Amino acid sequence: MTKRIFALLVGVDRYLAASPLEGCCNDVRAFADFLRVRARGDEKPDIRILEDEQATRAAVIAGLTDHLGQAGPGDTALFWFSGHGSQAKVPDELWHLEPTGTIQTLVCHDSRHGDVAELWDKELSLLLGGIAATGCHVVVVADSCHSFGVTRDTIRAVPPLEAAPMIDSLLPELRRVASLPPVEHVVLAACASDESAVETWADGQAHGLFSWSLLTAMRRLGPSATYRELLTAARCDVERHAHRQVPKLEPVTPGIADQPFLGGRIIPSATGMRMRRVQSEWEVDAGSCHGLSIGPDNDDVRVAVPGPDLREARVVQVHPERSIVQPLAWEPDDDLQYPVVISRVPTPAVTVGVEGEHVSTRDQVLTALATMGPGGGPSPHVRTVDEHEGRTPELYIDVRKADRVRIRDGEGAALCDEMTDIQRDGGRRVAAALEHLARVRRVKALVNPLSALVDVVSVELVNAHPGELTAPWDRPPLRPNRDGAVHLRYRQEQGLWVPPTVFVRLRNDSDRPLYFVLLNITEKHRVHAGLFPGAQVAPRRVGAALYGRPVELRLPVGRSVEEGATTLDWLVLLAAEKEFSSSPFELPAVGEAWPGRTRAPLAVTGLLGRLGLAAVHRDAGATDDSACDWVTLAVPVVTEVPAARGDEARVRR
Repeated sequence: MTKRIFALLVGVDRYLAASPLEGCCNDVRAFADFLRVRARGDEKPDIRILEDEQATRAAVIAGLTDHLGQAGPGDTALFWFSGHGSQAKVPDELWHLEPTGTIQTLVCHDSRHGDVAELWDKELSLLLGGIAATGCHVVVVADSCHSFGVTRDTIRAVPPLEAAPMIDSLLPELRRVASLPPVEHVVLAACASDESAVETWADGQAHGLFSWSLLTAMRRLGPSATYRELLTAARCDVERHAHRQVPKLEPVTPGIADQPFLGGRIIPSATGMRMRRVQSEWEVDAGSCHGLSIGPDNDDVRVAVPGPDLREARVVQVHPERSIVQPLAWEPDDDLQYPVVISRVPTPAVTVGVEGEHVSTRDQVLTALATMGPGGGPSPHVRTVDEHEGRTPELYIDVRKADRVRIRDGEGAALCDEMTDIQRDGGRRVAAALEHLARVRRVKALVNPLSALVDVVSVELVNAHPGELTAPWDRPPLRPNRDGAVHLRYRQEQGLWVPPTVFVRLRNDSDRPLYFVLLNITEKHRVHAGLFPGAQVAPRRVGAALYGRPVELRLPVGRSVEEGATTLDWLVLLAAEKEFSSSPFELPAVGEAWPGRTRAPLAVTGLLGRLGLAAVHRDAGATDDSACDWVTLAVPVVTEVPAARGDEARVRR
């Protein structure tokens, strides 16, 4: 018998007793479309959607027990919640369930209206335990806040309850939940318990930032991607837009989290795209549910026939399961089907908003942005938005003080040092820094949603033992933490802080040679390929960064090495079937490119080199006229200084 998927998808934008949201129903509709198109097997997934008024506390509980409760041995039961989250005090009668005295909740449509309670996480665990007892695989996706905070974006949180709910409003079985065995299930959560989950604007609609990022990862990585890999990929997207929202995975230990998503019952996103004539139009057999998108600003997205001569087609319309394309400067044979790969991806300008009302300083920066482009035109890398567009900017310039500017991300975190003396250069240093930050963001965002290489390349970090000089071939790699990042720690030796060292392996598990480049994106927004500038890795072989020597990760120069200090690096693997140049991706640290502007490199080879040229430099420079399959993979690495033991440690430089 075909194993089944049961899904309960809950999206709540309208509440009886809480502030409204915008993107929750869009989240669950998008995932439902994805599941209907991409689920494998003869039986379609059994999906129940509860939106707004339908998503009462009673209806959600009934959906969990009655709908997901149908899942049997070998089936998959998925619960997706997009809406407000909050906290509540634990009633005295249930003190034993939570030592902090506070419990996390999901806010249903009618929660806090009258005597209707929220759905406690302990109640959810109780209900999931009953489902898992049948032998099915249980998955939870929660895109809501579990704390209250302040942010520019719409957040999915309401203030905690001041008083504990009445015990009679909760599930009566909750009193014996402590005696039940732990429930083995996977949880993909939008953020930590002390963070906020934000909404964003994507493909012309409001969505939860985490929901959209996770769905994008599902589309791109294919059916073999594990929950851990999906979480890491989603974090990569979330981190570009939200500084203080870090998605989390449970459990973090090896096991169930390393299984394929939904048991692998998803059709591969890229077993090979084909272009064919259907009636009066050319189409490819991939659409939005496979990750294909025209982009928020109607960017030019293209596919191409692999081969020595570049034969491209522009994507003009995207449907859930297919897309309409228009051949460019060539005439395909109506009777043939053509294999195609992605040859151009969206590279939209990064959006910038303005905070503060110091008019002269603001106008100088905006004037500089309007004249930084080719021929004295506007910058091709960034564009300013105002509050009437309905889009949350990705970057902000803070002009509250005369002749001083701070550049912040969407959540208010500073991205570089404060800039002063703005009048001296008419705001052009600020404009150059904004362009630089936009370039770095586009490097991290460069992905191929339909690559057949997603399952065959990987980046592995391996602990380097003291005194070890050569990378081991078979030592198990480090696993990402629940936030999707690999965490490395300084250690003490004879009272000195010593930075961590690792070996970095690049694995090609395909049956053909692939050309690899490994980029390092630092906290100072530098992009360089010094670890692995570019080389071919043979089929089923492993390459090593720095020719197998240890890689040292340390805090940036000038940062004090003290307890609690951290830094974040991104390792971005670029892989393609043909050789390409890494030089288009290289960028100095922010601020170091001024006063001269970074120019496009003269020697650019390969399709990925051309994509880097478009993303980073916005040039239409020539490259070899051929197409090939390519893929990118990003791994976040957090380096941290733990609490010192004994006497205060010094730093070994």
